[in-house]
Amino acid sequence: MDIRHRLAALAGIRAVRDVLLRLRLWLPARLWTLRAARARRRLRAALPGLRRITFGPTRLYGRTVAGYTAVDAVEADLERVCTLLESIGVPYFLIPADHGRGAPRQTVGVEESHRATVLSRAVRHFARTAGYVGVVGPDGTVTRAVLWADGKLPRSVRQATVLRTGVIRLGPAGQVLTGLEAGCDIEFWCHGRDLGTAPGTDSWLTVPGSRLEDVFGSALVAPRRNPVSEVLPATAQQPAAVAGRRRSLPTFAPFAEPRIDEVRFPIDVVYTWVDGDDPVMAVKRRAHQDVSDNGIAPRETGASRYTSHDELRYALRSLEMYAAFVRHVYLVTDSQLPVWLDPRAKGLTVVDHRDILPPDALPVFNSHAIESRLHHIPGLSERYLYFNDDVFINRPVQPEHFFHGNGIARIPLSPLKLGVGAPHPLEPAPNSAGKNSREVIRRVHGTYITQKSLHTPHPQLLSVMREMEALAIEELKRTSYSRFRSTTDVAPATTLHHHWAIATGRAVPADYRFRYIQLGTPDMARRLARLTAGEDIDFFCLNDVDTAPTARAGAQAAIHAFLERKYPYPSRFEKTARAVPQQPVAPPEERLPRRTTLEDAQRPD
Repeated sequence: MDIRHRLAALAGIRAVRDVLLRLRLWLPARLWTLRAARARRRLRAALPGLRRITFGPTRLYGRTVAGYTAVDAVEADLERVCTLLESIGVPYFLIPADHGRGAPRQTVGVEESHRATVLSRAVRHFARTAGYVGVVGPDGTVTRAVLWADGKLPRSVRQATVLRTGVIRLGPAGQVLTGLEAGCDIEFWCHGRDLGTAPGTDSWLTVPGSRLEDVFGSALVAPRRNPVSEVLPATAQQPAAVAGRRRSLPTFAPFAEPRIDEVRFPIDVVYTWVDGDDPVMAVKRRAHQDVSDNGIAPRETGASRYTSHDELRYALRSLEMYAAFVRHVYLVTDSQLPVWLDPRAKGLTVVDHRDILPPDALPVFNSHAIESRLHHIPGLSERYLYFNDDVFINRPVQPEHFFHGNGIARIPLSPLKLGVGAPHPLEPAPNSAGKNSREVIRRVHGTYITQKSLHTPHPQLLSVMREMEALAIEELKRTSYSRFRSTTDVAPATTLHHHWAIATGRAVPADYRFRYIQLGTPDMARRLARLTAGEDIDFFCLNDVDTAPTARAGAQAAIHAFLERKYPYPSRFEKTARAVPQQPVAPPEERLPRRTTLEDAQRPD
């Protein structure tokens, strides 16, 4: 048998194995659904408005919620578990959360001896709710889930060392807001003496286990890893408390200590926005454009660059839904306000160009010029995030996405390169600005940079911007006075800031999961569909580079429909909580599309 036949045979074996694995997961789930059919009919009768939701072979129920933020959902799921445990007198302790990627969840620990009590009482406590309970696998995903209302739990749930419980939250159009990735985890901790002495019993621990014979027997041992320690000797089991948003939560002293990787400093956000469709603004822009000699491609200063698709409204919704750590939002505009914006909203300050730019540099229609002066915003935190209004948060993020606990910024460098040679009017403006920034970095720091930046939120250091300004760098000053994009610009908030911070030891390159979508292109609909299906990314950008006039109406309608479904609830930055528009009714059962993997980053121009 030659290599081709061997490979074909291996592929066939893998295909059979995959089918058997899916059958192994599908069959128990379907049989359980049939067994629980009567209990579920009673639940639907008691709770009108439930909608059936399918996760692979698992069928559960969800309910439409009146509003949603990730932090509120996490708190509600945790409160539900704490209330149960306190009502039945079972002691519990909060386990530190991992600051890495993934849905934000809280985890509580309970001693193994309380397992039977917890499960039996939970079945009764949640019997008239649509709450689910699921088995959490080694990779943190739920491998089997049922409803508490189903009655007796399957053996796999009764014996699981880690469970997840929560509710499926739906938006007004039936879209899933929180699924099996959310909820509150319950870990059943045992004593070391109950683990046995077989070789490899504790080989997965990241700390010494059974080799410490004198303390391991009485120690509490976790069923999986956590950020602090999976083994708690009796001497470390000192009661402590951590402050939640609304209540104090019990834990052990080592779990209450601030960790070195935690971000504990304030982080603000800065948005820049312009309404290019404003007739006054359009007249002013054309008047200055007619006398401008910026030597750059027309697409870089065309109407699409200033067109508003109401992105800012949804960008702010995404921020409120998924980034609760933000202290304050600053919106930089040119004497404009969106009609829907409440300038007096809590946590919002509107900043005019006149407040940060020199009088003789105004008016300005160049984002590079505006970026060069953002550090002049009064009250801005030392570490902040800079957003364009076409950048959105796709799922919950933590401050550790953007900064390390010691304050070092995590920089979103792109795999795409700046190129070599002189800036060229026909190349994308970020390439020209990046080349000019490279010359500054080479002249000051003696290093050569090659990479562009992704079109994501940009971590910023106020001290870096002030330092560059204090050095009176000619290219930076010239950019502040560049009314329109020009081939002589630098990229102050991206290429220049990021590489300056890296060169001075205040930032490091980091991996950002990101999707770029250019409006009006043939693949726009496909990319939007992937986002709707739950693509595995943290951020996305909807960029209008140079949409053809004939395609603008269709692109705008598609974008608005997508964003309204993605972010359906008004944020606190909007004047009134307007009624949610009527959406087409989804079918009784919504099957979640399979998640896709992230493709290579696309051109962020």
